[in-house]
Amino acid sequence: TMAVRGVLFCGLLATAAAVCTVANRTDCGYDGIDQNQCVTKGCCWSPINPNPSNLPWCYFPASGPPPPPSPSPSPSPSPSPSPSPPPPSPPPPPPPSPPSPGPLPGCNTYQDNQCSGQNIITPSSFEARRWVTPNRTSPYWQPSFQDYALLAGAVNIKYSDTSYTSATVTVRYLHRYNKTATLLVNGSKTPLSFQANNSITKTLNLTLVTDDATIELEPVDFRWNAVTLPSLTGDYRNGQKGAIVEMFGWPHKDVEQECVFLAKAGYAGVKLFPAQEQVLSDQPFQNYLNPWFFMYQPVSYKLDGRMGTRVDLRRLITTCRKLGVRVYADAVLNHMSGGGNDAYPYHRNGNGGSCTYWPGKTSSAGSPYYTQDFVYEPSNNTQLPPSQEFPAAMYGPTDFHCERALNSWTDPLDLNAGWLTGLTDLNTEKDIVQQRIADYLTDLLSIGVSGVRIDAAKHMQPPDLAAIFAKLKANMGGALPDDFVAWLEILLGGESDMLMCDASSGYNFGAGLVAEMQKAGLSQADIDKIKIWNSGYPKEPEKGTCTINKTRSAVQNDDADQQTPGSTSRDMGSAGCVLIKDCQSADQHRQFEVELFQNPPGADDNNNDYPIRMILSSFYWYNNSYGIPDGKSDCSLCTTTCEGCMSVPYAPAFDNSSTGYDSHGYTRVHRDPAIIAAMRKWMSLN
Repeated sequence: TMAVRGVLFCGLLATAAAVCTVANRTDCGYDGIDQNQCVTKGCCWSPINPNPSNLPWCYFPASGPPPPPSPSPSPSPSPSPSPSPPPPSPPPPPPPSPPSPGPLPGCNTYQDNQCSGQNIITPSSFEARRWVTPNRTSPYWQPSFQDYALLAGAVNIKYSDTSYTSATVTVRYLHRYNKTATLLVNGSKTPLSFQANNSITKTLNLTLVTDDATIELEPVDFRWNAVTLPSLTGDYRNGQKGAIVEMFGWPHKDVEQECVFLAKAGYAGVKLFPAQEQVLSDQPFQNYLNPWFFMYQPVSYKLDGRMGTRVDLRRLITTCRKLGVRVYADAVLNHMSGGGNDAYPYHRNGNGGSCTYWPGKTSSAGSPYYTQDFVYEPSNNTQLPPSQEFPAAMYGPTDFHCERALNSWTDPLDLNAGWLTGLTDLNTEKDIVQQRIADYLTDLLSIGVSGVRIDAAKHMQPPDLAAIFAKLKANMGGALPDDFVAWLEILLGGESDMLMCDASSGYNFGAGLVAEMQKAGLSQADIDKIKIWNSGYPKEPEKGTCTINKTRSAVQNDDADQQTPGSTSRDMGSAGCVLIKDCQSADQHRQFEVELFQNPPGADDNNNDYPIRMILSSFYWYNNSYGIPDGKSDCSLCTTTCEGCMSVPYAPAFDNSSTGYDSHGYTRVHRDPAIIAAMRKWMSLN
């Protein structure tokens, strides 16, 4: 039998070789196919470089798809590695999977789960599309994928009270076949819900184990282990007033070094850009390798982002807090990655008259993630097209709104449920999604972060935001921490009446959000800690304060969104300018930054209005690219479709000799002596 099969295999291989010179290859195989299975189907097996692990490609010959033969049995997977202790029993073989239905014809892609009318809900039937991650037997499996093909989990920390001396840690999980999981904490078997107290002085490492799967969860840090802030002179009001430097594109290790200067200057804090796991790629996007906006496409809530690891972040926070500098995080809560910007290996787009193919993306921590867009090949695991699945965040298809273009900026339904620039929109009306977000924020506060900027808050309806803050409050022992500050990005545009000034609009982040937070059980003290970032400043600051007290308004001159060429996020007119885009000189920009502290437009009481004021310390665009000079936008890292890649060379962010307004690389505006002098006077430090 083996000899006959070998002759058949060689004959098929010889036949296919004659017709395997194909200009535009179309996938014939499926995730996990081997050479024998490929050639038996009458298809071509040939290497293509680059692709994941430099694997060969199974594709149709020039003659087109042949009639499908009887499927060959799939090999049984090898057992997963077993943690110790305790060793799990050997896994039983999984049920056999039918062969993949094969790709769509031509350059077609799947177009389902599109919203119709007023519907925003993904049908429950789409849960059948969960579990797309390759298993350990697949050539597409990577060690960072762990066993997300079978198991996903998430951690909740709930402090007993605001003394932060004890907490309950609870682990939730899902298993594809509903198997029971065991929790290991630092290697020891532990109940899925357990008590912890301040006798625990180290990070806890959590592992979930079943008889066929193992995954490492995000480590657990406790707030009681965060370094105590020193007592400082000046009008800091326990973190409720101060100047915060936004370090755009600064790696964690550079920020840690810079905290010595920030402390001496008198800055209240430093804001990091998204620290959560995010999209990274070795293939350019529109000729940009890892543009800055990939940082705003989350893959999970792991604190392992482009700017550094969880260990880097913990060290940064410890160093800065010892010096009296609080750390704030940019939290992306509205959405996950863009549609089609994911780890699935088969994408294409027929728009523009040609069929363009691209492989899967990677991420800063290597977790798998999937979306429904630009897909033409069903999953070999489910025999269905992939949907929204981010297993390291424990999100599945029905945790997202169905796909809806965001076509109207005055329609609350579109604003809340539309896919902002194609970003997969989380269904923040769902209790479990709200809880996952609150648990992520709790993790940030537990590791020592003092507050957050909420990105794209305008696209999360006020009742949802109120519910998330209420769940965060419950996690944090019944109240938000005394020094907690949040500021919500609400770009007003031409919708300021609906978004801020008309409290009865039904989609209002001024008095309307206050009412929702009161209904959700937040105290006035906690509501006062939640600011609205006033995008009307400096030209029309009244549009951001028309229904709230100015003590709940956070302001700044230029911001990261604005510096992108063509951005219309804010209209500052002649009242401000963006340093790297439209300022006539450094002196003009300096004037507006000094004004921010001396006499900010719209302030009636400079000592108390706008208590949170930000300074953007950014970088200059280079080579017409939207990349960052942190080294990860250098085209020497490119491996796929590299022609035309616009490289951004590495430049160090930290430079202790800088006095601000550097002319290339990073701007370091916050080091300017005139700005520091104005800030110190506002903070009663002179």
